[in-house]
Amino acid sequence: MKIKIKLLKRVSKRTKKGFPIIVYASDNYRDKEWRTGYFSEEAFWNSQFATPNRKHPNYYQLLDYLNPLKRRIEEAILESTRRPISFEEAKSLIFNVHKDSFYESAMRSFSENFRGTEWSAIKRFDKFYPYSSFDNVSKEIAFAFRDRLLKEGNKPSGVDSYIRSLKALWNRLSDKPNPFKGVVTQIPDTVKTVASDNDLKKLIEANFHRQDGFSGFYHYRNYWLLMFYLGGIDPEVLSKLRYDRNLITGRIVFNRNKGNSKTNCNNIVPKLALEIMEIYKENSNPYFVPIHKANNYKTFSGNFSRRMRELSRKLRLSVELRPKSARYTFIDRAQQLLIDERITAQIVGHKRKTTTSIYTNDFPLQLQDKAHLNIIDFLK
Repeated sequence: MKIKIKLLKRVSKRTKKGFPIIVYASDNYRDKEWRTGYFSEEAFWNSQFATPNRKHPNYYQLLDYLNPLKRRIEEAILESTRRPISFEEAKSLIFNVHKDSFYESAMRSFSENFRGTEWSAIKRFDKFYPYSSFDNVSKEIAFAFRDRLLKEGNKPSGVDSYIRSLKALWNRLSDKPNPFKGVVTQIPDTVKTVASDNDLKKLIEANFHRQDGFSGFYHYRNYWLLMFYLGGIDPEVLSKLRYDRNLITGRIVFNRNKGNSKTNCNNIVPKLALEIMEIYKENSNPYFVPIHKANNYKTFSGNFSRRMRELSRKLRLSVELRPKSARYTFIDRAQQLLIDERITAQIVGHKRKTTTSIYTNDFPLQLQDKAHLNIIDFLK
């Protein structure tokens, strides 16, 4: 039996959403067509690989649906080589999602555009252990997954975050014993690089010629300072900030969405930040900075980190800064100034887990803003 995913490009089948995406099966000169419920324009579809291209309006959602569907098609084809199977049996194998599937249950639990750590963790676990169910994932498999990630060179903190996310997913979706419980990742102590007042002055006063594009010392220095001025925001947050979505009545409002915190931030935009934002402001472009122009954010992030280390040596700073150092520096300055850590947490988007925080409201924005401006004022 031959089975494949294809676009049904008959003129009579065309809809406002495009052509139907179907599963086509043929065997002994007979064939069957089963609709998936998804559609695509021909220009948004790669016929060779039976996948949508990035121009498809539901690109990620469609990929999440098609990838497990392809695996079940492969299973049905393999089963047909062992014994004759009917079209109805093939259809059942392909479209009947296992109710006890850990992966499928997790993916169904996410909202359409969710791409947080839990989503990344279950996608990565599915590559390591396909067809996982709430019956076949053992503690040995959980340990093996952790060890594989570490062997591949992933940071222990990132591996720990994945394991904790999978444990949380399992607890939310099943009452069965959690195989990820007790799977601990040893995280070595690290020295977080923090810029001194003198380092900050050198960064600001450095005379770099403005460069075209979005990379180079001039731009990386600007991005770093902007992250610091805006409240120690993460590089990935900076890359997504837009005037039309995140700038509201003179404040940046965004969901940090780091790990499982999904913490909302509402920060003042200091004058120092506005001066940098004005450099990149374009009427035709809604983003604060042009990082979005990078074809691959992971590559950009690596270049950002490497060039910041080079810049640190070039300016003879006291430490080799990384992009993340802007956040560390903001938090460290708050500690040095003895600012209430709950106010700092409110600015930087750390989820507060203390018992006291359960019974207290957020600090007034006026108090938060005063602390924020005090932290970035290092010219005392």
